[in-house]
Amino acid sequence: MKKKWRLGIALIMIMSLLGGCYGEQEQNERLESGKIKVMYYDEQSFYNDYGNLFKMKYPKIEFDVINMNNALADREQNGTWDYNTELKKLIEVHKPDVLLLNENLFEDYARQGRLYDVEGMIAKDKFDIDSISPGLIDMIRDKGDGKLYGLAPHFYTDVLYFNRDLFKQYQIDVPTNKMTWKQLFDLSRRFASTGTGEKTVVGLYQDYDVEYMLQQIASSFGLRLLDAKTDRMLINSDGWKEAIKLVTDAVRDKYIYLQASNQNSGEIVEAFYRGQAAMTLNGPWLAKELKARAIFDKASKSFEWDIVTMPVAPSSPDESANVHVSEIYAVAADSPNKQSAWEVLKFINSADMAAASSRTANGKLPARPGLLQNIEGKSTEPFYLLTPKTTPSFEESLGSTAVSKEFNQLFQPVLSMELQAIIDDKQTVEEAIAVLEVKGQEALQKAKSKKAEK
Repeated sequence: MKKKWRLGIALIMIMSLLGGCYGEQEQNERLESGKIKVMYYDEQSFYNDYGNLFKMKYPKIEFDVINMNNALADREQNGTWDYNTELKKLIEVHKPDVLLLNENLFEDYARQGRLYDVEGMIAKDKFDIDSISPGLIDMIRDKGDGKLYGLAPHFYTDVLYFNRDLFKQYQIDVPTNKMTWKQLFDLSRRFASTGTGEKTVVGLYQDYDVEYMLQQIASSFGLRLLDAKTDRMLINSDGWKEAIKLVTDAVRDKYIYLQASNQNSGEIVEAFYRGQAAMTLNGPWLAKELKARAIFDKASKSFEWDIVTMPVAPSSPDESANVHVSEIYAVAADSPNKQSAWEVLKFINSADMAAASSRTANGKLPARPGLLQNIEGKSTEPFYLLTPKTTPSFEESLGSTAVSKEFNQLFQPVLSMELQAIIDDKQTVEEAIAVLEVKGQEALQKAKSKKAEK
């Protein structure tokens, strides 16, 4: 049955792409023959996802697939945990024409002048980027200091899932698009007195900790942790005070439940699946999981659910800091096969390819709206309603990956301790921020010193 399903998907993809094949011989003629070096997770996956279909259009082209999974293997063998460092080594050795980069690596390479600006080729070929989700192109341009060094066929973002049955049962108004974080927490508070014992119901449930929740809110607010020009911590501000107070009040008063913070450990596990939580923040994959879990997990329940957008900041109600592109395709600036590499890039990001891949349930959201109109019968509008916020997150504001890694190792335990002290009423938000400002500055200087020593 699984093989038949895969064959059906493949046939759908082929049929949708063949329509554009036969009028493009003039493009095929100008492609260089020989091999193009392409970065991808592994060779088989590349040919299954793109390579076989591309060769139907351009049979002259051969691929040399640079296996990115080798970087993971090298990381494990060398005992290191910096995936980007291993990817850079792979790129240096093999020098691929088409690069597959995450956001951080893309930004590094763009600013180092190692990527080719594809804007000219887009204009020359009249390649449609106007139908790509609003803000995604701006987001990629922003990472290239205004130049367009790559394209992303998919993106990821979370939404707010909610249990309609619980809202109806307790006669509480359901969530709406573009709620603020305060509105979300206030809505969650209304469930604080519902249910007892095994029937306890929580408003908002997340399986991560209070630090990560704070990061979500801070990024939404556009807060930066560091002024990179002056190497100064920026946590002592009204915005940070508001964000910290918002999350610590909610955790202390138990109207949001963060599983990783060990609140009432063992009492509530996977609460949203089991009908014990009214809301949770998660990505598109959860829609499929909700259906599956009700079948194989006896503790999970089948219920009517729906989605709305992620919470927003009052100052930017149409933007989300939760929009990410984990796969940005780019042409190497030193590639001797730029035209052929561009054709690969264009193919991967084409409307036809997006239409074909949107028929598969892989958890990715097509960059072109309208192709994936529903997931499990629910409109995908909330996934597309907010445009990406270009303000750097508090991790991105740290600059270099090496500094960020060292800083986080030093700062995160301090942040966790100070947030818990606020929750336990052992200190005020203002007192905690004063400590975090000093300790954070010390951590930053140590991180920079360690980087300089290497």
